[in-house]
Amino acid sequence: MVLCLFCFQAQAQLNVSLSFAHSNFLVDEAALVTLKVTNLSGHELVLEGTKDGGAWCQIDVTAVQGASPSKLTNSPTIVPVFLNSGETISRSIDVNALYSLSNPGQYRVRARINYGASTQFVTPPVYFAMELGKTIWTMTVGVPDGREGSGNARTFSVVSHQRKEGVFLFARLEDKDSGWRFPPYSLGRVLTAMEPQTQLDRENNLYVLHATSEDSYILSQIDVANGRFGQALYRSKTPRAGRPRLESQPGGRLVIAGGIRVSESELAAQKSPTRARLSERPEGFAAPSPTRRP
Repeated sequence: MVLCLFCFQAQAQLNVSLSFAHSNFLVDEAALVTLKVTNLSGHELVLEGTKDGGAWCQIDVTAVQGASPSKLTNSPTIVPVFLNSGETISRSIDVNALYSLSNPGQYRVRARINYGASTQFVTPPVYFAMELGKTIWTMTVGVPDGREGSGNARTFSVVSHQRKEGVFLFARLEDKDSGWRFPPYSLGRVLTAMEPQTQLDRENNLYVLHATSEDSYILSQIDVANGRFGQALYRSKTPRAGRPRLESQPGGRLVIAGGIRVSESELAAQKSPTRARLSERPEGFAAPSPTRRP
């Protein structure tokens, strides 16, 4: 559901809307604003920026109170576009990639649309907030020998964040000595009646098991050295088995007791109730890039 939305018509040439999917984000989380532009001119238009090299769309972010954020020098470029008569384009823009938004607070966003040689349209503002969330678990560990960054200390945190849609779980990985951290990992919606379980394996990688419903559990893993992230879905072995549990065996091996792994499309399917090992990492790993924040 779109929470913030503004539309306007500019001299019957363009129809522009600016919106957020929700109004509050976790600090460092991608804060996506969606820009839609419709060509109402009756002929083809080219949005290609200004003569002095400015982009056809410029996003302005200011603080509602206090000092406004500084613009990042490595912000992505908004490329020129061609619009046929009646055509609508949509662009999702991460304002957190344009401005330094590491401080919690409320912010306003405007879009400046450059059209023609000297015409500029400025939208009224839409609002969003950056919040710290609630830290429910944290641990500082070392990177094992033989791994990239071995000997360095890394800090894991698990954070809950309240939105109108519910409570969502995130994890963080940062190197406080070096001053960098990965963007927060979104672990999904959390059933607050069941506290998430956290465990470290013998390589100091983090595992988090949390409930998204009465019989649906997500296992998330984050690699301590490179930040690789993966998830898998589990359910209880039987209706009477109770909640799946993360358990540590001698030697640091982790297992899920009382749960079986299923695909998201086959959550209710019957499978062999064998104990799932975590020695094989969940599929779908992606390697994010850390950012250095002030």
